[in-house]
Amino acid sequence: MFKCTLYSFGFNTTLIDFFEDLSYKFIMVEKIVIIGGGQASISCASQLRSLGFKGDICMICEESYFPYQRPPLSKKFLTGQFLEERLLLKKIDYYKTNNIQVLLSKKATKIDRDNKKVHLQSGEKIDYTKLVIAIGSKAKKAPLSDRDNYSNAYYLRNLHDAKNLKNFLIRGKKILIIGGGYLGLEVASACSSFGMTTIVIEGGDRILKRVAGEPTAEYLKKIFSSNGVEVIENEFVKKINSNNKIVSSVELVSGKLIDLDNLLVATGGYPVVDLAKEAKLQIENGIKVNERLETNDPSIYAAGDCASFINNGEVLRLESVGNAIDQGQTVALNIAGKITTFNAKPWFWTEQFDQKLQIAGLCNGFTEIVERKVRDKLSFWYYKNETLIAVDAFNDPQSYMIGKRLIEEKKSPSKETLRDINFEIKDAVNLK
Repeated sequence: MFKCTLYSFGFNTTLIDFFEDLSYKFIMVEKIVIIGGGQASISCASQLRSLGFKGDICMICEESYFPYQRPPLSKKFLTGQFLEERLLLKKIDYYKTNNIQVLLSKKATKIDRDNKKVHLQSGEKIDYTKLVIAIGSKAKKAPLSDRDNYSNAYYLRNLHDAKNLKNFLIRGKKILIIGGGYLGLEVASACSSFGMTTIVIEGGDRILKRVAGEPTAEYLKKIFSSNGVEVIENEFVKKINSNNKIVSSVELVSGKLIDLDNLLVATGGYPVVDLAKEAKLQIENGIKVNERLETNDPSIYAAGDCASFINNGEVLRLESVGNAIDQGQTVALNIAGKITTFNAKPWFWTEQFDQKLQIAGLCNGFTEIVERKVRDKLSFWYYKNETLIAVDAFNDPQSYMIGKRLIEEKKSPSKETLRDINFEIKDAVNLK
């Protein structure tokens, strides 16, 4: 082998060794930038480190808090049963130990795809080799004049919102909640349990219209009624009456007038896509991604509430903790070179009064529902023809877990089997 000793550099080395050392020094260090500080973001970052990824990781968080759990905000956090420090998804020292840079109170304003930079409102520019957009969703605003200026009208999407609402929850006061989805009902449950007079207004013909089947909605409505919560369906707000920017009453389309002390608007959310749209990423009910969760720019991924994907031929966007976790981990695997296809496994949970509802699958397009009640456990099994597509389980974690597994394994026990209350549900996974 030809060897050349270089003395001009002040050391002895071979030419091959020299160029190997030089090339190493000029290799670009991978830098993963994650926009967002929610569940998808931390799932991606922590999974990367678990996979042995040695590059830089930077999380840009618009809020002033380290990543935290959001589900408790509309439940036990409001009633004081869940303290703020318990909300953290990771202890603060985790980020230092694992070399994850967290930029708090920083807002991303532009994605420069050509130069691979994220511009911040502060004027800073952050370089990236791979970018993950996980900025979630924002609350839909109620179509009401001066809605954002009412001191006793609230939205609930983050910890700041929850703290504001919590400060004004007083026993004996009255709260009106616009929206009969999971969020509105969870807050209604918390407020009622706290000792407030609680009213829910739903524009559709029933609560949970978009997210659950009719028997689940009817069962929950009875629970609310038995706890003194008035649920008004097929109704809309016509007018808000206020004094000095304080809402005093709401007039409904029907003419009914409701006096109140507090107003919560919980009419759903929409994906945050402004950054992506300006960067000319494909938008379709969210930031559209492929099976690897890549956008139309292979250097940019999207995950969580802001991402839409193809599921069974339809563009789908899931707002759930489970989906955020799964997508964050899938992005990490692909960044790390472990090419992974994302397979949606829809699952949800909610707590309302003494009921814990766990949902596996999506009931869209069901043709028949099987009700299964064994002692104090109730579940609804949704079939599309002969195929099991979803399960709603009340205080019945076993049925939920079995249902989830059956759906994932594409197994469908007969409806007659499920109707037999003497049948042990755990045996369903062994059926042919």
